[in-house]
Amino acid sequence: PEDPATGSAAAGLALALHARGLLDDGDRYRISQGTELGRPSVLLGRVEVDGDGAGATVSRVHVAGEVHPIARGQIRVP
Repeated sequence: PEDPATGSAAAGLALALHARGLLDDGDRYRISQGTELGRPSVLLGRVEVDGDGAGATVSRVHVAGEVHPIARGQIRVP
């Protein structure tokens, strides 16, 4: 079954969209999910990018919305 909203997937989507050249620094995106469950959810995201051109990398992803959190985490890249 479909989750009504998945913040971790919303963050991962930002990385995929940036890798395909569809999001740049400060760009925002919106995800609608959970309609089939009868629990529609909307997540809003924003990406921060360091660098320009082919060397640009995502440094931070922000995801917000009204969800029922079940976990929290942080990833540190060495």
